[in-house]
Amino acid sequence: MIKNNAGDIHTTEEASCVIHHSNGDACEAEDVVIAEHFMEISVNGKPLARLSCTPDKLSELVIGRLYTERVIDSAEDIEKLFICGQGKLAEVTLKKDIEFAEWNEAEPTCCTGNKQYLSSGCKRKLEPITETVPKPEYVFELIKYFQNDSKLHVSTGGTHSAYIRTAAGDIFSFEDISRHNALDKAVGHILINGLNPKECMLYTSGRIAADMAIKAIAAGIPILVSKAAPTSEALKLAKQYKLSIIGKAWPDSYVRYLSKSGDEKTSST
Repeated sequence: MIKNNAGDIHTTEEASCVIHHSNGDACEAEDVVIAEHFMEISVNGKPLARLSCTPDKLSELVIGRLYTERVIDSAEDIEKLFICGQGKLAEVTLKKDIEFAEWNEAEPTCCTGNKQYLSSGCKRKLEPITETVPKPEYVFELIKYFQNDSKLHVSTGGTHSAYIRTAAGDIFSFEDISRHNALDKAVGHILINGLNPKECMLYTSGRIAADMAIKAIAAGIPILVSKAAPTSEALKLAKQYKLSIIGKAWPDSYVRYLSKSGDEKTSST
């Protein structure tokens, strides 16, 4: 059962500023900035994480984060999810127990200071994905969608974006101050709506480092696309787990990194 009592929490705020020009001119103005929201997540009555995020699609964020961190095996593991009216507290009750003594806090690469909690004792291990090569027109479709969307980023310049493209061709968009959160919101949407992650493509506006590759692999999504470049560690993980990584995805070209691990499978994804 999902119960999100969070009301209309504004995702932007106004700020007074002075705009300086290279010719020496300056003028007072009002700017729009992203609203930074903080939410505590507790699991089975015990605090798990404190997230810095945008205050929208919080249910998707919580469920996606638990899944990509392998706390849960599926949305069915959640007995109840309650988010308070101010969106500052998310209480998750699972159908199984968690041994918190096994959990270690990992240093994040995200500049928002979000914490990731990984357990060597997780029941759900990372599993290889069926190697999949997307049709170029689908990749360029996502690139074009990003160019024409990202409403919060257009108004504030302060967010990352993530997009899910389903096998049916539907595209769903998510934004957050953290690229990790935006990706987790996308994964949460997949779980909440019963979509098959193996048939989805995932686009992120942020760089693909090892932590982002791990999230995509943990979610079972075979294709990860970014306007930015991947790191060497992300490519090593992609080779090991058959994740297709596409970087430098721009309107006129993109780079598909080869795993060199055998025959590739052309996909309708």
